[in-house]
Amino acid sequence: MAGGNGLLEMEKIATKLESAFDIEILVHGFDSAGGLPEAKDHHDLPNLWQEGFYAMDREELEARLKKATLHFGMVEDTLQEFIRTQSAPVAFISFDLDYFSTIQHALKLFDANEKVLLSRIHCYFDDIMGVTFCDFDGERLAITEFNGRSENRKISPIYGLRYFLPAPYRASMWPDMMYMAHIFDHHLYLRYDGLIRQRALDLRN
Repeated sequence: MAGGNGLLEMEKIATKLESAFDIEILVHGFDSAGGLPEAKDHHDLPNLWQEGFYAMDREELEARLKKATLHFGMVEDTLQEFIRTQSAPVAFISFDLDYFSTIQHALKLFDANEKVLLSRIHCYFDDIMGVTFCDFDGERLAITEFNGRSENRKISPIYGLRYFLPAPYRASMWPDMMYMAHIFDHHLYLRYDGLIRQRALDLRN
């Protein structure tokens, strides 16, 4: 989470959605609290990151938050406890873990029981564009390996998302950083959601 600005923005968005749809949205943040650990090997892109990068001021962040729950420690240690105690299905995840070795553990969330997950989960991957990222290291490699080992759960880009966005956002980089986790064996995956019909109505109006 580093300084926590992204988490604070998610709190604001959650509050707006709660008001619009009359639902409760839980926000969770995960951080080692001590900055990045030592890179394991070249897959962790040590040319970009160094141990101790993005250390946070825990007390300062906690004072700014209004509703988020924080989980401190390495994700391989905190994720299973989160899965065990999670009281609402996960709907959105912002992955900003930098290291291949760390995001490998984070993607294990998609192996959880369907009670913990929606049938489709929007995902943002922060470290996949530009500089020296490629398909053979970092987050892109972790996604590829997850898809290779999972038959009924896959992570895919949301192709052409920018063309469905209002004009100010179409030229941004972030639409190409949005993916969707598909939980094919979820009992709700085949339920009609009305998106195509609604899109046609929107265009007609």
